[in-house]
Formats: sequence, C-alpha cells, structure tokens
Amino acid sequence: MPKTLFEHLSPDTGAKRILALDGGGVKGILTLGMLKVLEDELRRRAGGDAAFRLSDYYDLIGGTSTGAIISTALALGLTVEEVIELYQRLGPEVFGRTAGDGVFLQAKFDSKKLRRALHSVLSTKTLGSQDLRTGLAIHAKRIDTGSAWVVTNHPLGIFYDPTDGSGVFPNKRYRLVDLVLASAAAPTFFDEIVIDIEFDEKRRPIQKGFFVDGAVSANNNPSMQLFMLALEPSYKFGWKAGADNLMMTSCGTGSRRPTVDGKAFQGLPPGLRGVHALRAMVYDTQVQGIMMMQAFSSPKKPWRINSEIGDMAGVCITGEPLLDYQRMDVVLETKPKPKRRTDPAPPMTTLERMLGRELDADTMNALDLMDNGKKENMQLLLEVGMAAGRTFVDATYPDPTFDLPEWRSA
Repeated sequence: MPKTLFEHLSPDTGAKRILALDGGGVKGILTLGMLKVLEDELRRRAGGDAAFRLSDYYDLIGGTSTGAIISTALALGLTVEEVIELYQRLGPEVFGRTAGDGVFLQAKFDSKKLRRALHSVLSTKTLGSQDLRTGLAIHAKRIDTGSAWVVTNHPLGIFYDPTDGSGVFPNKRYRLVDLVLASAAAPTFFDEIVIDIEFDEKRRPIQKGFFVDGAVSANNNPSMQLFMLALEPSYKFGWKAGADNLMMTSCGTGSRRPTVDGKAFQGLPPGLRGVHALRAMVYDTQVQGIMMMQAFSSPKKPWRINSEIGDMAGVCITGEPLLDYQRMDVVLETKPKPKRRTDPAPPMTTLERMLGRELDADTMNALDLMDNGKKENMQLLLEVGMAAGRTFVDATYPDPTFDLPEWRSA
C-alpha cells in the first residue's frame, strides 16, 4: 500500500529518498528517459506491480524549470510513461512556432501555450492538494526582490499556512500551474510570471511577485537546496544524515559545456552576449552543485567534474558520507562536420557507441538546444536518456539498502 504524505515527510518513518531534477527546456525528455529505466527497475523490485509509481519510492521530489514540471507530475502520481506522453505533446505545441525575437522585443515563445499544455495535468490543483502523493519542492527566482524561492508542500513550513492576519498568501493555496510556470519562465524564452503575494484585510492583492526561471540562481541543479531542505532545521523536515539514512538521485538533462568563439562573441550585440553569459553561469553553478554533493558522499559512479579534479572518486571531505548520492546524466558530445565528401568519417563518439549507431554532426549539435521541440529530436533525446539510464541503474542502484520494507518481506 502506498505511503501517506505524512509517512513520506515524517523523520520517524525510516530512511529517506530524494529525487532532484535539473532544468533544461525540452531536454527534460532526456531526463524522462533515465527515469523510465529507473521506474522499471524499481517496479521490478516491487514484484512487477503495475500500480507502482516513483512517488511511492521517493519521499521528496524537487526540480527547477522543466525539472519542476516533471517533479510535480510525478508527485501527483503519474507514471514516467504518462509524463513522456505529456512532453511529446508539449514540445511541438509550445516550441513549434516562435512569437518574438527572444532577445530585444518579445519573448521567443508564448507562455499561454505552456499553461494550456500543463493544465491538462495540473488543472486547478494547489500546493496543498491531497492529490500530491509525496513531498514536492519547486524552485523559482523572484526577480523583483532578488530572492530564490523554494516552495514545498511540507505542512510545517513557515509560509505553508501562516496565521490569519499575516497578509501573506499561504503557500498551500498557490496553484501548481502558477508555481511551475514561475519556475520555467526562462528569460528570452518566456515572459516573467506574476503571482499575487500579499492581500489586505478584504483579500485584495496589495503585492505582486515577479518570477523568472529558477535557473537564474544557483538552483538549476536543485540538489544542494534539496539537501538543505532535508537537514536544515528551519525547513522543518528534520531528516537524518548518513549514507544509510538519506539517499539522492540527481538527474541532468544532458551536459555540454557552453562555448563560443571569442571574436564572434565580441561582435554580438549586448543582449546576445548576456544570453551567452547567463547560460555559462547556469552551467558553472550546475557543476558546482555536483562537485559539492560528491564531496559529501561517495557515489558508486561519480560524475567527472573537470580536468583538474577528475571525477572525485574516493573523495569525501566529511570523512563519513552524509548521504548516498548519485548523479545521472550524459555528455552530449559533438563532432566536426566533414569538409569534403571524401574525408574519412571521424571515429564514433562515446554517445554514438552508447546508442549503437552513428549520428550526423547537425543532429548531435541540436541535442543540446533547450527549445528544439521537433518530434525527431524529442525522440532521440528520449532514446539517449534511456541509454544513459541503463549505465547507472541496475540491481545494485538504487542501493537495495533503500528498498521499501514491504519489498524485502514479499
């Protein structure tokens, strides 16, 4: 029988499991490919129960931007396959036609289309909805106050249900679709999302919050913030640290270090230079988060950080691991275009070998675009995600230590 929300959140009901999902636009379907492999393995351990969901296993699911969309759908009890179907519709519908130039005059895409696509799953449900089957955390950036927001459905949270007369709108009454859109309002792609924050005694709004994508902070990779949610007393979760008490699966959307030709960069207008700088910042904070989480743990398959420190295998700066942490992602490699038809084909990349076939250079380059909602690109991203997932997930990961008790007794 699935756990109740109280059982998921209570610090007194055994070991805890966290699922952290990065932002990355349509590349979220790559994340879903990895999650499909993960859900299949956990369902196998559950005895093949068709009713099994990731929300039955993970006690807290949190994400940013596209990760917030996936997190919310999973926390509501959708299967990974159902979320994949949502993304296969969402990609062409939302990113199929541009609405503006995406830099100077108008956001590139219409956020109303994204709202309509999400409404089929989220409807008018709120953060306090009983339909949420496990812990949920959504990350956004409130640009007018400069604060990074993380909202959760933990009933003891200070802003979840503040006392009457505070003027603060309770977090539990925010609509999920508004919070998810706030988390996914990537600058240049979508307009900012405006949400009523405070009200007067007659319930008239007196303060509005202006939100942009949670990636415009340190939380595009939300793993560090979710780790703090679990352990920092102010957040009220009160979970226990230790590799036998706390685990985290952190999923990326495909990794490629953003580069640009220096001379070409100098020739760009300031707006486009800002876009390049922002993307570089997001990548750096993402890698920094992985490095810190690996420093607190001892992952079985550590992620390579850079050429200076490698993959940090065997490094745990806390002496004893504070949690069981595993980063799941894949490097989205590129390869040069042949200059002449007679040029020999370059050797297969690791990505191509993982897929078992060669790809042309343009196809490989397009994999890292956050707004490439074309059907063939979405399908390839899904395939890449599933292939990457199989390199991490097997009978030993997630660690059977964290199997649900009823699986062991079955």
